[in-house]
Amino acid sequence: MPDNIQVELLNDAFNVFRDASHRLEQQYALLEQKIEDLNEEIAEKNRAMERNRRLAAMGEMAAKIAHEIRNPLGSMAIFATLLERELTAEPDKRKFAEHITKGVKTLDNLLSNMLLFASNPGTRLKQVDLRDVIEDAISMTIGHEKQGVRIKTSFEGSTLVMADQAQLRQLFLNLILNSLDALDEDGILTIKIRASEDDQSMIQVEIKDNGRGIPSDCLDRIFDPFFSTKERGTGLGLAIVSTVVSAHEGFIDVSSEHGKGTKFIISLPVAGPEKRFC
Repeated sequence: MPDNIQVELLNDAFNVFRDASHRLEQQYALLEQKIEDLNEEIAEKNRAMERNRRLAAMGEMAAKIAHEIRNPLGSMAIFATLLERELTAEPDKRKFAEHITKGVKTLDNLLSNMLLFASNPGTRLKQVDLRDVIEDAISMTIGHEKQGVRIKTSFEGSTLVMADQAQLRQLFLNLILNSLDALDEDGILTIKIRASEDDQSMIQVEIKDNGRGIPSDCLDRIFDPFFSTKERGTGLGLAIVSTVVSAHEGFIDVSSEHGKGTKFIISLPVAGPEKRFC
């Protein structure tokens, strides 16, 4: 075999070897990068697991503390109510008792939100009249009234849904308190119950106010836990609303215009065979 042919064969073999080595180097570099990415992903998951473990422990502790606080809080509510009755003839002193009642109700609502958020209880569904739930929630806002602010209600057709009554009451109480807080003097809060036009298996509750509204840059975050536009807000109220609606296989829609008001539409399944979610 001539020398030049042998040289060409050696050159070809060398080129093949060099190309193969180059590809192997590339594959090795990719493999190293993937291993590094996987290690980072594992580390992040470990950090998330640790955060979740701590949050779970904090939630359990918060639930226990909330239960302990609720017992003396109930006693305070009873005594404050008795004081209000006794001081009917002394309006100046009666106001102090009314302030205590209002503070107790505020604390009770806060504790209810904390317990619902921390414990994430199962949803026990039965036939519930939305009208009763709404009226009950409105009655629980006594003490949060503002001068000239009116609450209007409108109930059309069937108001029966499959729901957990206690959780629904907390849901609507949170929405109503939010609206009242956003309203100024002579504001109007309108609550309507009607059948859904798009889905006959759903009933809609519209809660609309002409208050301050929600800034557009905050609208996408209002259901995030611990996010609040209020200076002293906990950020749990609307997070509970979203959680309860989802647990009931419902839907929630919100629209708001800053300075003109906010509208929430809650869609819930109509009454049907009883079932239980855990």
